Amino acid sequence: MNVYKYVALSITIFVAVIFQPTFFARLSLPGATPDLVIVVVSCWAITKGPAVGAIAGFIAGFLIDVAPPGNQLMGIASILLALIGYGIGIIGSGPSKSLLRPLVISSVAATTFFLLRTIWAVFAGNDLSLVNFSTIFLTQGIYAGGLAIFVYPTIALLDRRLGPVSRSDELRMQ
Repeated sequence: MNVYKYVALSITIFVAVIFQPTFFARLSLPGATPDLVIVVVSCWAITKGPAVGAIAGFIAGFLIDVAPPGNQLMGIASILLALIGYGIGIIGSGPSKSLLRPLVISSVAATTFFLLRTIWAVFAGNDLSLVNFSTIFLTQGIYAGGLAIFVYPTIALLDRRLGPVSRSDELRMQ
């Protein structure tokens, strides 16, 4: 991966972290707030593999941790998103022309991230409403799949336009 792709990765994650609380949180959608950050991380992991997925997850988690309102323990989102990005990179990377694969993987990643954060919140002493949990759990996956329809082609286009494929990627594709 060249420098331009790392700049594109950083910018897309930064924009996702900014849009998450400013734009998507203000939409009055039923259930959960669409999680653009996890969709961007999973799309980069699908496109570039486990190493870039872990880097994208860690950067996104760090920005989530330091962005206001910082009402959680520092580092939890970084660790969870880095692990999810790495796992998605292992499971979902590889050549494919299907748009269904990133849609399903992003949905599973968003619900997994929500589930892990909820488990952490329960261990930290927060209360849990089962009705609220089930509603948010279901809508989180649906919204992530809907966002992946638009985010994945954009990231794949950025990946193709910002430089040649590295030699290791060429060998992996053969």
